Amino acid sequence: MHRGVGRFIHWLETHRDAAGVALERPARAEEVVQLEHQIGMPIPADLRLALNHFNGGLTPAGTLLPAGSGPGTIEAAVREIAGRVDADFLDPELLLPFHRTLEGSLLAFDRSAGPVSDTWPIVDYDEESGEQRLVYRTFDGFCEKCVADWTAPDFDQEFTLDSYLLQGQRHAQIEPDVASAHATVAHALRRLGRPEDATASYLRAASCVPPLSWCAWEALKIAALLGQREEGFEAASRLASRAPREAWARRETTPLRVAELVALGAQGDPEPGPYLHLLDLLLEAASGEEVAAVGALRVALKGGTPLPAPNPPESPSGLLLDANADVAWAQAEAAYHAGALRDDHLLFERELDPLRATHSLGELLRIRRDF
Repeated sequence: MHRGVGRFIHWLETHRDAAGVALERPARAEEVVQLEHQIGMPIPADLRLALNHFNGGLTPAGTLLPAGSGPGTIEAAVREIAGRVDADFLDPELLLPFHRTLEGSLLAFDRSAGPVSDTWPIVDYDEESGEQRLVYRTFDGFCEKCVADWTAPDFDQEFTLDSYLLQGQRHAQIEPDVASAHATVAHALRRLGRPEDATASYLRAASCVPPLSWCAWEALKIAALLGQREEGFEAASRLASRAPREAWARRETTPLRVAELVALGAQGDPEPGPYLHLLDLLLEAASGEEVAAVGALRVALKGGTPLPAPNPPESPSGLLLDANADVAWAQAEAAYHAGALRDDHLLFERELDPLRATHSLGELLRIRRDF
């Protein structure tokens, strides 16, 4: 038995009467055998072990699905997913759900990751959008994270930004190669007003396997605002790497947007060659009107001439700055704290140029923004 699974079972067994815990009887052998017969392969040994202690039930993390047949079971969840994706129920690569989170999504084993059930990672599956992302490397990691949360001093306390950070840090310590753990830490650090630390965590999330590609874009924006040249170049290199066009949807940006920040970061560098290489890669990835815009950035950087003005954000902030610089800065602080002024505005909105002339807009990132 893996340590995390053992601790998970022990904690639930010894807290059967606790609030938020309602465990079912152990699964009968025939129920587990029937489930394996229905899906056409063995279930992970750790899941089987948990089912042998309680066949589903409520936990502080959500609802464990039971073996057996009928609504609310693992088998029923597999059939529902098969219907949503128009696949055969016996498709050996269908997700194998085992848990419904408090937010309503399903945690499921990714059977497409390999033929051996004990190596299947766990993804979070959104039934409405069909989106899935790896959240735990193993079932043992899921169990270890649950127990770490349940035994933490902040367990059962009000959910705050600080507790959100602690949850992410616990997960990152247990499974340091899982991108979603570092992304959680990065989000929390960003809202806490610790942008340099957030950049580092976003870059960790972008470098895991599989990565969260959009985290490189978040890192690049922060690095550009703070003047973090090394971190910005690393983030830009990840974003500029050759990939199919559809990969840009996962990066949550465009070749032109990245090129604008690459060119901005290269200004003043006596050796712009590496940045020009990134612009070459982004020029290959660009399409339509972006091609000319990225090309113009490259020409300006190579020739040492002023960069073209960046394209404005798709959704302007609408902030009307006072003529007095100090008053304008107070307006910007309030707008950023309220979420009306975002990173895209700080980087690309020309209406903020008067404020850029008197203040470093990156300092706004040091404002704490609680939930």
